[in-house]
Amino acid sequence: MAQHLPLLTLDAEGSIESITRAARSLLEYSPSQSLDSYFFTHIHGRNLRRVMQDLAHMVCKRKQSARWLLRLRTGTGRWRWYRATALSRLHRAEGQVFVRIERI
Repeated sequence: MAQHLPLLTLDAEGSIESITRAARSLLEYSPSQSLDSYFFTHIHGRNLRRVMQDLAHMVCKRKQSARWLLRLRTGTGRWRWYRATALSRLHRAEGQVFVRIERI
């Protein structure tokens, strides 16, 4: 995985399997700081339902992609706005959802 891209990979349950250095930096986590492995714990409650619904459709209905404008909790405990693009590869060899984030 290209470490310069702000990218997370999720499994079908919403657990973060990997996160690039660029994504850690964008989310304001230091290299040594621990990161909760459950993706949904980082999402603001007002944005959570749509993200969970889209990911469930990726698992059950083979939805291929989704885009969100959402607030994520940073490593400093602040809420910041991000644009996220999710690409499902759950039903392919990769078996993951790739989520690219950008700060807005």
